[in-house]
Amino acid sequence: MLIIRNADFLLTLDPNRRVITNGSIIIKDGLIAEVGKQDVLEQKYSDSLSNAEAIDGTNTLVSPGFINTHVHTLEHLSRGLIPDNLPTRPWVLNYFFPFQAALSEDEAYLSAKLACLDMVRCGTTCFIDSSILNSNAYVDCVIQAVDDLGLRAVLGRGFCDRMPADLPSYFREEWRTSLFGKSAAAAVGEAEEILKKWTVRSGGRIRAWATIFGLFTLCSDELFRTIKKLADKYGVGTNFHMASSIEEAQELEKRAGVWPITQLHRLEALGPNVLLTHVIAIKDEEINLLAKHDVKVAHCPGAALKLAKGASRIGKIPEMLKSGVTVSLGADGVCSCGTFDPTRLMFVAAGLFKDARMDATMIPAETALEMATINGARSLLWDKEIGSIEVGKKADLVQFDLRRPEWVPTHDVVRNLVYSADGGSIKTVIVDGRVVVRDRKAVLIDEGRLVDQAREVGEQIARRTKLKAESKWPRV
Repeated sequence: MLIIRNADFLLTLDPNRRVITNGSIIIKDGLIAEVGKQDVLEQKYSDSLSNAEAIDGTNTLVSPGFINTHVHTLEHLSRGLIPDNLPTRPWVLNYFFPFQAALSEDEAYLSAKLACLDMVRCGTTCFIDSSILNSNAYVDCVIQAVDDLGLRAVLGRGFCDRMPADLPSYFREEWRTSLFGKSAAAAVGEAEEILKKWTVRSGGRIRAWATIFGLFTLCSDELFRTIKKLADKYGVGTNFHMASSIEEAQELEKRAGVWPITQLHRLEALGPNVLLTHVIAIKDEEINLLAKHDVKVAHCPGAALKLAKGASRIGKIPEMLKSGVTVSLGADGVCSCGTFDPTRLMFVAAGLFKDARMDATMIPAETALEMATINGARSLLWDKEIGSIEVGKKADLVQFDLRRPEWVPTHDVVRNLVYSADGGSIKTVIVDGRVVVRDRKAVLIDEGRLVDQAREVGEQIARRTKLKAESKWPRV
């Protein structure tokens, strides 16, 4: 038994959105056994708590673990390598794909491990990476990294079956074969190999989905149609990039006469087990399609800003939320977003449309927090087990230190969390009832050794691929 005793605040995210003061949480066998007022629980469990492991909750806030619904774990060793003055398409073709294709399995494992450390230190307890390129063996590399850090994850491949005509001249033939050399049938066949081998593993902490990379510029109609059928066959979710930019929508409109969401509807590729990433280029009537089919959306505000996707000009996240679409928060990759810290993503999500629409009522702090927790759980089809602090759910929890100046005073802790705090104020992270971060340090790995390895290998990959950071200021 484990007890978090006498926390100043418990942000439950339960159906009533209770904020419990002076509260405690009792954990048994990885599940939340009780949650409530400290004095009530102490009296009820007086005989058994003397032998329980205890975490002092004094001067802390406890929230559900954060859920990141869009991650590229194999991008982490490229941090700072890709310029910040590129729109989406040249960013992907000139840097993202070459870097990913060049990774060895050992390098992919190291990158994913660094990404997992980055996430768990900032309070992310669950994530989805559905863009694991190269081969199914690379999925095994990410699985190992998730296990090493004790996280929860949904994983899948990032298949493409359309070769872009404007690949850069230095794009090696082996990269082309690795990333684009499969037909739709072959890609779906490899996705099914994963699902035949496993759909749930690591004690239920890791799940497999039927996924592809997405974007109509990189994937055929047939691939979208058949990957949805595969997900339905195995009773799992599917996830892919979609409507990521106005350029994608305009290119599809020239070919098919419609924008991306409408085309997915034509292909019968929408449904409650579909999670679409980005969804920037969307028309008003297409929001109704998302709501009708209970499609989920992963909003990546950091990547939208950094890659100039146009979320503040053409994005319709507030309209999706108003229509009942489940919208969650994703980071994207470390170069496209820059941060994996959920508090920073919540801040941007809460502020972006306030400024864009000049309307301070847009996406309040409470909604941003829901997007990072319970909406994330719904997006991953996992909300019956995670996403809130409720009896019977998995004990995925984050403890914040309220004695740091950014938390003081605590008139409204939700606003403090979204607008003022960052991952640096996290003391403890618990996943599946197990402490994985204690006193701001990951307890299952050697952080220093991992960071040193990652720095060295990241530089080696950059030299090998001949990708250059192109720093604007001279190093002397």
